[in-house]
Amino acid sequence: MNRLIGDLIDVASIEAGKLQMTATDGDLRSLVRESAEIFQASAEARGIQLEEIGGPALPARFDHERLLQVVANLIGNAIKFSTAGTRISIRAERGSGETRIAISDTGPGIPAENLEAIFARFWQVGRHDPRGLGLGLYISRCIVEAHGGRIWAESGPAKGSTFFFTVPTA
Repeated sequence: MNRLIGDLIDVASIEAGKLQMTATDGDLRSLVRESAEIFQASAEARGIQLEEIGGPALPARFDHERLLQVVANLIGNAIKFSTAGTRISIRAERGSGETRIAISDTGPGIPAENLEAIFARFWQVGRHDPRGLGLGLYISRCIVEAHGGRIWAESGPAKGSTFFFTVPTA
């Protein structure tokens, strides 16, 4: 219930142009590691292997709590839509002028015609899908864009999905 209320408050803030963000210098690698640790027990309880692919520190300027919200949403969705025996990996890497975070799963995948629609407000897999209200990816997109980054998904039926987002390099 708290998460739902928080999401609705975030949507109202976004639509009013008042989404609160406090960017500070930090390490995106640490944020990815923290996220993986938070969801490890949940993944294991569902028989899903969750792995964080390590590497060197990735300094950037970002709102830690807001980007943690994005990564948590993406990992949570991957767990929610995956079945026992599948794998989820999280990686972060430096690109040209940006750091890219990727969350990949080996789940059922998303049809190509839905890859943009999934980021719309209140969009769901099915009209009466009990797994959420369709706000998480919309909020995630708004948070990433407020950081000056972008978010997208690559997928296909029976191929799994990879959600990417970027944050400009510090």
